[in-house]
Amino acid sequence: MERVFQIAICDDEVEIGKLIEKKILEYSVRYGIEYRIQIFRSGRELLDNINGNTDILFLDVEMPGLNGIETAVELRKRDQEIKIVYLSGFREYVFESFKVQAFRYLLKPLKDSDFKEVMDELCKPEETSQYLSYTFGSEHYSINFKDILYIEGMRGKIFIHCADAVYRWRGALSVLYDEMNLREYHLFLIHQSYVINMDKIIRYNSKEVVLEGNLEIPISKHRLNEFKQEYIRLWGNTLF
Repeated sequence: MERVFQIAICDDEVEIGKLIEKKILEYSVRYGIEYRIQIFRSGRELLDNINGNTDILFLDVEMPGLNGIETAVELRKRDQEIKIVYLSGFREYVFESFKVQAFRYLLKPLKDSDFKEVMDELCKPEETSQYLSYTFGSEHYSINFKDILYIEGMRGKIFIHCADAVYRWRGALSVLYDEMNLREYHLFLIHQSYVINMDKIIRYNSKEVVLEGNLEIPISKHRLNEFKQEYIRLWGNTLF
């Protein structure tokens, strides 16, 4: 049986809600996905009525009453799995969105290419290619790319850091990065010794990034500009 995606839209601007609904319909027709949709005009209405099995939430940031950040804080108390895609005409809320584990932050007016990229990532089926699979010693490992915080390379050894465990491997970090095309999974080579998960960033400056768990990872000055370009591609802006 084909999966039916439960999608919610919350925006106080009626026209924006209709636009997102139209884009979802067009995407579903073109790529053959099934979905059910709920539309809300305020954060309070959403919190009182949202389906408990909702997969994806398109959430406006600037709304009367509860704004999008406050709404998500309350929603996260009962739902850790829903993918939140923020919609905003302003860039300054990007780091606030990290606090509620937002999946993406899209700027208004919404670009078709940005919307398609988000839908592709959220609605494509989970495949074995979503996992880093390898054998070390006599053990076989299969690690979901989404669970990786960062990967560390040190003198021919590789350490894969997740929230609950660290996994070992042998090899060169640069070779792993290129051959596995890690950038496709939002893993970025930020330093010759570190690959970070761009979706786990809490904040950053010109010298380091801070990941979930307050993990501080240095940024190579030679990789800084490319890091900023990748950050813009995923999140729409940089801070410096």
